Amino acid sequence: MDIQSFIQTSNLDTKSLITGGIFIVFTTILGGIALLQTYCEHRHYNLLREASVAILVGLLIGVITEFQVLQNVNYNNSSEIFFFILLPIIVFKEGYNLNKQHFMKNFFYVVMYGIFGTIFNFIVLAALNYSITNTNIFWIPPQIDSQNNNPGNSRYASIFYSACISSKDSAVSLSVLEFEHAPKLHSIIFGEQILNDVVVFALSKTVEKFHNQSEVKNDWEWYSVFIFIGWILANLIVGLIVGVLVGSIATWITKESRFLSEHSSVVTAFTIYIAYFSFCVCESLGFCGVLAVLLCGIMLSHYQTYNLPKISSTSSKITIKALAYISETIIYFYIGYMVTENAIVKEQNDTNLKSQAYTFLLVQYFFFSPLAKLSSMLLAHGLAIILRMKTKGPWRINKYEFFLLFYSGLIKGVVAYALICEQIVGGKDYYKIIQTTSLYMVVFTTLINGGTLKYICEWAYKQMEKDISGSQSRTQSAQSQAIRQTFIQEDLAAYKQLKHKSEKFFKNFDETYIKPFLIYKYKERKVDIILAKKMEKNKTRYEKEQDFKMYDDSIRQQREELELHKKKRNELTQIDYNDSDSDEDEEQNNHQNGELSEIKKSKQQNGDYKHD
Repeated sequence: MDIQSFIQTSNLDTKSLITGGIFIVFTTILGGIALLQTYCEHRHYNLLREASVAILVGLLIGVITEFQVLQNVNYNNSSEIFFFILLPIIVFKEGYNLNKQHFMKNFFYVVMYGIFGTIFNFIVLAALNYSITNTNIFWIPPQIDSQNNNPGNSRYASIFYSACISSKDSAVSLSVLEFEHAPKLHSIIFGEQILNDVVVFALSKTVEKFHNQSEVKNDWEWYSVFIFIGWILANLIVGLIVGVLVGSIATWITKESRFLSEHSSVVTAFTIYIAYFSFCVCESLGFCGVLAVLLCGIMLSHYQTYNLPKISSTSSKITIKALAYISETIIYFYIGYMVTENAIVKEQNDTNLKSQAYTFLLVQYFFFSPLAKLSSMLLAHGLAIILRMKTKGPWRINKYEFFLLFYSGLIKGVVAYALICEQIVGGKDYYKIIQTTSLYMVVFTTLINGGTLKYICEWAYKQMEKDISGSQSRTQSAQSQAIRQTFIQEDLAAYKQLKHKSEKFFKNFDETYIKPFLIYKYKERKVDIILAKKMEKNKTRYEKEQDFKMYDDSIRQQREELELHKKKRNELTQIDYNDSDSDEDEEQNNHQNGELSEIKKSKQQNGDYKHD
């Protein structure tokens, strides 16, 4: 065989070469994003969070692809990849890594802000958007001969946008408000994020179904509101049943199939298969699959881990977390890339469309989104106050905590844009506006609100420290304790001892009926399982105490260095002044001593010294 003919470039497959080159570039970009994210976190660049780095890199690649050389490269962007491949593993990770104990302790506020807060936010935002979409000021009316020239399309487009943009992203908030320093806020934000995703998916799915029916029958009757609420409840109930059922069956399989636990990699793959299976079952039935995959993750995490060796459960959690991280990075990168590739930007000749779309975006970012979030939180918090009139101690939320929850809730994430891309609601004439607006809302809130959240938290820490330390000793240890323990106005001892009634009921029911059915030889291994949990808890507590000690030492060291610096600065500024004062005093004293000596001599000569 001729070697030269074998290696000739003419024999290369051009299509395979291009495909391989695209994947090489894509994997290189993802690797570079991972390095940049860890570097920014290591260097404590607060303005650049993980999501911000991915968006900025995507924006840079989008600008590069605008060059004429790369204009001929075709990019096949399918929304089904986002919705059926990337999103399920992200939601599954939230349920699989859920801290159930802290979730149940903050169950009241989680439900208030996660469910009622999201519903109130959707209602207020939909009302505000509907009030301006009929004015034709910020909304593009379709052409007369357009197939989308339907009054219902404008209504459904604004409602669908309101449902999707009501979602929030907690990744940045949780990275700033760590559990060690803010246990209650961390748990509330994490739990609120989970329920927020469920409610937002149910709302968007219901609006999508109503829009599809309106294309056949364009009528909105007085009873349509009740049908709308019924479809939302149906989505939640079906997701609940499918998630619990699939999770229980998968856990029972691992209980009976003991040979499966011998292979850690197979167990991890089986867990991931079950997550996608639960999501696809609900979606194939026409219902929202988010609640199903979320509850499936909670069921597997709570029961399946006891049927597996420790190495298998640990590897499953690490793998799922890694896959979720990759999925989030890809979506954020794509969002940054689409800043230069969206439909509004490509409409170079239609300046009227751009001006109205960008004006609508500014109204959403500066007015409607903050107003809707603040109103929803006030309504949810007012409902919480009414239901918890006599509550004291750990349940209280002060004004600074409320502001942190409000500011972190303005950050939009991957769910908002993925839902917009999943289905065209309202026709193509309106879809361009809501897609572009949701895209830029995610970019702006992630870069601006997410980047400044750290500084907002530091300001809130200082204000809460002043309020708390005013009644305490002004020692260094008291101040550091105030930051660590009571800056969120809660007693950690009372927080740990707090037992919610729902938590007690579920725990008794779980120990009596569910665990013996789903866990392998639970009654015989119960003592060992409880002992292992206590040992793990004590180990975690010891590690947290060490973290607290390091945190206190760092705070104390920073303040001591600051006071030492101020002391040295004062000493340096007082050297010349003290030296000049001492020289003048010495001259003045010498002059006065000379005058006194002359007076004494004259008195001695006159014989008046003794008399004086």
